Amino acid sequence: MTEELVKLYASREQAQGHAYSKDTPWQAEFEDAFQYEETPDQLRAIEDLKRDMERPQPMDRLLCGDVGYGKTEVALRAAFKAVMDGKQVAVLAPTTVLTQQHYATFTERMADFPVRIELLNRFRTPKEQKDVLVKLKGGEVDIVVGTHRLTSKDIEFKELGLVIVDEEQKFGVVQKEKLKQLRTHVDVLTLSATPIPRTLHFSLIGIRDMSVINTAPNDRLPIHTSIQSWDQDVIREALNRELARQGQVFFLHNRVQGIEHVAATINKLVPKARVAIGHGQMEKHQLEEVMTSFINQEIDVLVCTTIIGSGIDIPNANTIIVDRADTFGLSELYQIRGRVGRYKHRAFAYLLVPGDRALSEEAQERLKALEEFSSLGAGFRIAMRDLEIRGAGNLLGGEQSGHIVSVGYETYKDLIAECVAEHRGMPVKRKVLPSFDVSVDAFIPDEYVPTSMEKMSLYRRVGNAISPDDLDELMEELKDRFGAIPAPVNRLIQVMRARVLAAELGIKEIAVSKDKLRFYFNSSGGLNGEMQRELRGEYGDDVEIGFGEAPWILLYAPDQSPAPAAIALLELLVEL
Repeated sequence: MTEELVKLYASREQAQGHAYSKDTPWQAEFEDAFQYEETPDQLRAIEDLKRDMERPQPMDRLLCGDVGYGKTEVALRAAFKAVMDGKQVAVLAPTTVLTQQHYATFTERMADFPVRIELLNRFRTPKEQKDVLVKLKGGEVDIVVGTHRLTSKDIEFKELGLVIVDEEQKFGVVQKEKLKQLRTHVDVLTLSATPIPRTLHFSLIGIRDMSVINTAPNDRLPIHTSIQSWDQDVIREALNRELARQGQVFFLHNRVQGIEHVAATINKLVPKARVAIGHGQMEKHQLEEVMTSFINQEIDVLVCTTIIGSGIDIPNANTIIVDRADTFGLSELYQIRGRVGRYKHRAFAYLLVPGDRALSEEAQERLKALEEFSSLGAGFRIAMRDLEIRGAGNLLGGEQSGHIVSVGYETYKDLIAECVAEHRGMPVKRKVLPSFDVSVDAFIPDEYVPTSMEKMSLYRRVGNAISPDDLDELMEELKDRFGAIPAPVNRLIQVMRARVLAAELGIKEIAVSKDKLRFYFNSSGGLNGEMQRELRGEYGDDVEIGFGEAPWILLYAPDQSPAPAAIALLELLVEL
């Protein structure tokens, strides 16, 4: 799977996709029909997308924006632009309920234009699904909205141009890559409030492009978030407060077993409330009826599982109570909380945890982060915190969380470069720095650079250096941003400088033992006569030069640290 993924990204990098035409008059008409005023970030994201689509290379853009910040409108405009150029669009969402909502939004927004939109999910009968498949293949459908059913083998498009993936953290890696493999030259737009660490990481290191919508729509208020032990009085008070202002409540209990009991408890606490249950194991029409009743305000409290966790838009529901909040992941909790507070009303989120047991350290960190980031537009920061807590994930494999060392930045980028070179029939160039295993404390201390993310970025830049100038530039920046450089950072840069200089000279290894340094060259051409004379003139008896299959230099440096001693010798040779 790793190999296939690398080939896929490599082929996308050099693929010729479809360069879309400039906006049509209909595009302007469609955009003018938007009933709200676009935020500055929304306009910037739309501009980014259009620029990407008008280029011949396939787009792979992540749109990171908080829940209710208008990501769907940005996606609608991209989809409309694709259809205007005769291309088909696939919109992939993780839950049946969310696909229904997207279908309704797309149909409503494009009602005045001749755009044919279809829906593919488990609420459609086999006959209806078959009919959609035939129309897709024949090009009679412009936009298809569906669940992961769209990644099935029997789906064929006539002219697929754009894939929009909503809430990608809900999908498995394999499903997402299947979508991309429909065509390596299609444009891909991913929407997420809190992208999984792996996806965010791809964007941060420049493998994917990213647009961020940080501006809140006008009149939006932050969600009041509190962590509470399970307490009937707290629950009763929260329910009564919301019902008193004619609002509705989500009560999330993520286990189908026992959900009836929870609903009965709520009925006892607030007898006047109309309580209903919704979960993914219900009959499809039954679930659809419950959700429709809730949307139509015929239900006051919906006791449900995480089926409501993605994108459902119910303006009148402004309190959410989450049972056993400690069992959810950070971005999942953030998504769940985002079901409320989407309009002008003050919203409340209660995260209930068991009062009788200790929470794991990671669960405490997650809940604390959520409480801390209750401000508007916190989704991106939540994802960054998740990246710190979980690590970036196995970048190429199927797992979406794990430690950054699973593959490593450099390996990933080198694999891409090699794969592209192989595809083009060019010689594979590998940047290999010689090993220099020296026993010194070389690292970035916490007190110098306190945040993990910043530290990772700096380590990456040290590792990416290919010349002494790169390291000089980095040192200037460090002094400017963080102050005087401490000894461990200085040593880290010295070790790297020695390796960079050695690579320029064709040295494959610097070995250290007690008070000696030995430099091994790759080939006999690496050490010429002038270099030998210069070394003997500078170091006298402290240097030995040997020849075998390849030359080597042995330097006695009893009174010097290995890295500065190595740098002095290598700089002398580089100047010749």
